[in-house]
Amino acid sequence: MATPCTGVTVTWNSVAFREVVSAKVTLGGSLPLTRSGQTPFAVDMGSIELACLHSANCTIANYGKRATFQVQGPGLVFTHKAIFERLNIQKQTNDVERYTVTLRLAPI
Repeated sequence: MATPCTGVTVTWNSVAFREVVSAKVTLGGSLPLTRSGQTPFAVDMGSIELACLHSANCTIANYGKRATFQVQGPGLVFTHKAIFERLNIQKQTNDVERYTVTLRLAPI
C-alpha cells in the first residue's frame, strides 16, 4: 500500500521548511570504513535534498552548520543530525522563487 505524502513536516535546526514540494533522503553514500563487529562508520552517510517554495531556513548563513533534521508524517518519522551543504535559489519571470537545499547526514 502506498504511503500518502500529505501532512509531512520537514524541520532543520528547529525551523520548519515551508511549502515543501519535494524531499529526498538518501541513506548511505559510501561503504562503512569499519570491520565486522565494530560500530559502522562511513565518511559519506547520505544526503537530503529538499525543494520548497518558501525561504524559511533557506539562507546562506546556515552554510556549514550542523543541526537536527526531522521529517514527520503519516507512517514516517526520521530524525538525524545534518550539515547544511548547499542552497540553490531559482527565479524565473512570471513564476515563483524555488529553493533547493542539500543537507549532508552527519555522525550523531
